[in-house]
Amino acid sequence: MPDHAGSYAYPIAVIMQDNDPQEVEMALWHAITILRARGLEVGGFVQKRGRLRSDGRYEMYVHDLTDGSLVRLDRYRGAGARACTLDMDAMGTIAVTLRTRIEQDPDVLFINRFGVREAEGGGLRTEIAEAICRGIPVVVVVSRNHLPAWEAFIGQDHAAPVLPPRSASLLDWAHLYVRSRAERLPEERYAE
Repeated sequence: MPDHAGSYAYPIAVIMQDNDPQEVEMALWHAITILRARGLEVGGFVQKRGRLRSDGRYEMYVHDLTDGSLVRLDRYRGAGARACTLDMDAMGTIAVTLRTRIEQDPDVLFINRFGVREAEGGGLRTEIAEAICRGIPVVVVVSRNHLPAWEAFIGQDHAAPVLPPRSASLLDWAHLYVRSRAERLPEERYAE
């Protein structure tokens, strides 16, 4: 098992996304299935690539790991449009839902990605910081392009292991950092 214990101040794993978003999606889903089978409560979102649109871009969705719903992230703006297709209303909905998921204190929280909006100082940065400050183990997908912005956001003192998009790597990290609510709060098991 690789040593991901290092000297990390917070339980954070960065999943590196290079070229193939489906490779990351498959690795995350495989790890999530195993974590759930181990009895862990998994919250957050995983990005899902949809159909190829007529403008050559893919539809973008996020899958809510708590209730199973799918939220579409992109807005088709026409065949000749060159502007960003991210639907900011959908991002607002995801941010509010993610805050609710953080309040539910899952055993591990998946964040669909630290992307352009987060690199620019917006997006889900506040929610990511909130989860980290609460001590919830967080898995964040980051593309190589945005890794410097991620490192500036998280700070040198809180560097996180950057893992390849493989379920085995994520499960090794989870073995070290993720505990069920019962394991984290043993005194509450007997208080009822």
